[in-house]
Amino acid sequence: MPLLIEGQTIRNTYEVERFLGEGAFAEVYRVRHRFLGRQAMKVFKQTDMTAEEVEKALGEAILLSRIGHPNIVRVFDANVLETPGGMRGYFTMEHVAGGTLDSFWRSYGNGPMPVSTAVDLMRQVCRGLAVAHGENPPVVHRDIKPQNILVGYEANGLRARIGDFGLAKQVNPLTLLATAAGTLAFKAPEVFSDSKADSPAGDIYAVGVTLYLLLSDMFPYAVGPDFSLVSASDFDKAPRPPAELKCDVDE
Repeated sequence: MPLLIEGQTIRNTYEVERFLGEGAFAEVYRVRHRFLGRQAMKVFKQTDMTAEEVEKALGEAILLSRIGHPNIVRVFDANVLETPGGMRGYFTMEHVAGGTLDSFWRSYGNGPMPVSTAVDLMRQVCRGLAVAHGENPPVVHRDIKPQNILVGYEANGLRARIGDFGLAKQVNPLTLLATAAGTLAFKAPEVFSDSKADSPAGDIYAVGVTLYLLLSDMFPYAVGPDFSLVSASDFDKAPRPPAELKCDVDE
C-alpha cells in the first residue's frame, strides 16, 4: 500500500498527483505546490523516527541544498509529515518530466542513441559531479548509473541532472575514501577488494561504464540480469572498444 494517495493534501501546501516509484528506503511522488507548481516528493518508509534519525534520513536533502548546480537535482523543502503508519520524513525537489537516462536510452529501441547526444549528456553529468567532488571534503555519489540520472527537454536542448544522492557520502578527509555502496555493475574494480574504496575516482569510473553502455548498448563486461558481477576477476579481460561495436563511434 502506498504511503500517500492521489488527491491527498500535505501540510496544506502539496497536492499528491501520482506515485512515481520507490526504492528500498523511500517512495517518490509527483506533487503540486500550491504556489510553485509541480515538484517531486521523496517520502521515507521508516516511521516514528527520532530527531537524529530524521536528520540522518534527510542527509541527502541537506547535501543537495548545499550543492547548487544546473546538473544536480535541486531541493526545495524538507520536513516531516503524519501518515496512517506514523510520522515520516520527506523532502521535495524539482520534477523532471522527461524521466531517467535509462528510459531515455531505451526509448531508442533497437536503434542506437546518437553519439553526440550520449557524449553531451555525460559531459553534463561530469560538470555536476565536479561540483560535488569539489566540496571539502569531497562528496561522492556512490551510485552513478542511468537510473539515477534525470533527463529533461528545455528550450536550449536536453539537460541532464544527477539525482538520488541517497547513498552519497563525504569521504574521509585524510584518505579521500568512503565505504562502498551502490550497484555492482557500475562499481570500480578496487571496490571488490576493499569495502572502503569508494571515492571520486569511483564515481568517474561509473560515468565511464554508463557512457560505454550508451555508446555500445552493452556493458564493458558480462553482468547478470540483476546487474550483478561475480567477482573482481570479471575485470581481467579488457573490454572491446565501442568503436569496434558501432561504426559511428570514433576511437
